[in-house]
Amino acid sequence: MDRGFASSERISELKQQKNKAFVLRIKNNVTLEMLENGNCKVGKDEREVEIRVVAFCDIETKSEFRLATNLLNEGEEQVSNQEIMEIYIQRWQIELLWKFLKMHLKLDRLMTKNENGIRIQIMCCLIAYLILQLIEIPQEFGKTLLDKLRYLQSYMCQEISYVHWFRKLIWIR
Repeated sequence: MDRGFASSERISELKQQKNKAFVLRIKNNVTLEMLENGNCKVGKDEREVEIRVVAFCDIETKSEFRLATNLLNEGEEQVSNQEIMEIYIQRWQIELLWKFLKMHLKLDRLMTKNENGIRIQIMCCLIAYLILQLIEIPQEFGKTLLDKLRYLQSYMCQEISYVHWFRKLIWIR
């Protein structure tokens, strides 16, 4: 869930759902009051909700992350602060994947409204993503997925044209 949606009301709603676990980022300007039991009160006045808050810093980006969760920090089902941080990082990797698929593999527009067609389009994008993960390009072109995609696009423009294709077709026979 995007931190823009992580209001104290929404946290309270999620907390009411006993069979669902959640980890969500809360805004850095949200008022927190530390309680003796280690939890925090999030929000103000009648909108306050008691919840476990885990904070950590990313040294590379110099960003503070504050995560609200209903995962326990004691007992049999204990989840450590480190594990909560890792859950959030994994979740963020999914967001980055989705962003890459939408921006660079053109998953921002669906070609059909048919459910099967949508699945096929998503699968094709995921296959293309996996191919980009596996492919190796000359080092001078870079290392990132975007570098690989740009290299392939420029290479394909050089090699794939009707003229090249037609010549290869004639010479093969």
